[in-house]
Amino acid sequence: MYNFDEFIDRKGTMSMKWDDESLQATFGSKDVLPLWVADMDFKIAPAITEALQKVVDHGIIGYSGTDEANKALANWMSRRHNWDLDYKTVVNTQGIVFALNLAVQTFTRPGDGVLIQRPVYYPFTNAIVNNGRKVVSSSLVKNGHDFEVDFSDFEEKAKDPNTTMFILCSPHNPLSKVYKADELKRMLDIAFENDLLVIVDEIHGDLIMPGVEYTTVGNLGKDYSDKVITCISPSKTFNLAGTQWSGIVIPDDKLRHPFSRTIEQLGIGIHNPYSLAAVIAAYNDSEEWLDELIKYIYANYEYLKERLGAELRVDVLKLEATYLAFADFSKFGLTREELDHKMVHEAKVGLDSGHWFGDEGEGYMRFNLACSRSTLEEAINRIVKTFK
Repeated sequence: MYNFDEFIDRKGTMSMKWDDESLQATFGSKDVLPLWVADMDFKIAPAITEALQKVVDHGIIGYSGTDEANKALANWMSRRHNWDLDYKTVVNTQGIVFALNLAVQTFTRPGDGVLIQRPVYYPFTNAIVNNGRKVVSSSLVKNGHDFEVDFSDFEEKAKDPNTTMFILCSPHNPLSKVYKADELKRMLDIAFENDLLVIVDEIHGDLIMPGVEYTTVGNLGKDYSDKVITCISPSKTFNLAGTQWSGIVIPDDKLRHPFSRTIEQLGIGIHNPYSLAAVIAAYNDSEEWLDELIKYIYANYEYLKERLGAELRVDVLKLEATYLAFADFSKFGLTREELDHKMVHEAKVGLDSGHWFGDEGEGYMRFNLACSRSTLEEAINRIVKTFK
């Protein structure tokens, strides 16, 4: 029903992922096939297009506001994830990265330690460093074909009285890892015991691969969900990153009020009608599109894993969630600079380098699988030819 095989030319569309200016600034070359920034090369669900068209046809783009988007989010979480959250506890922000920065500013002080788990989405580090806080990493440890939590190290870092916040990426980016319920509880228990405020980024929580059981923090019960700040967005799920809309679930009044106050102080509380219309249509009318998308993403993953494994003996981590695959190129014995140069200037493929996510990711490359099979095939052909 949905043609994910269709190649859509995004050049000249102000695309951060595809346009020459952005590629030149990021990779030092505009002549690369981009599989990096985490947005999709697919058209959005038809219901979203129709909703946006109605806004355009109406012809007035005025100040806008409604509870319907937050209600749609709450209904989605109940229907899709069995979490009955109160839509009145949702605070809206222009994206989750923005919310992370707000949380760091609101709930920590300059010099405080903020705990993360590298290799992890690099804006986590930026939100800490750019606000004058200290990065404390309890790095995930490679174990065979997986990365695992070092709970001994995690607890030691959490006990430091200077550490006051823990930012958890669940599902994990770039490792495409889904934490089990007991792992989540253990991490949160340690954080609570040491008075750490927990921020959970669940932006990839809808992109769960076939056969994988996902636990949102909301499934753990109110003893957990009511104590944390949970960040949710349709931006990855429905390819709506440009709408800049997120729902930040904060059940505790003592946390929600100061967070909302920070937003008020910055004067950024108004959303646009396009965002609201897109979010409502996504959560209310686009579930079938998502189900088909996930099948396509997983088929792309299997294709990537099979070809890189068979032709280069490159290991690709198991894809449990997200549309982002993490592949280990360390066997080639290249420095990070050499690997980046070979990928960009010889293979002419633009990927997220593993070291962007912390030193722990060195030797890896992150592939964005949310593209047509023809795009992925061309990228793999280039890489195999270069590295073989």
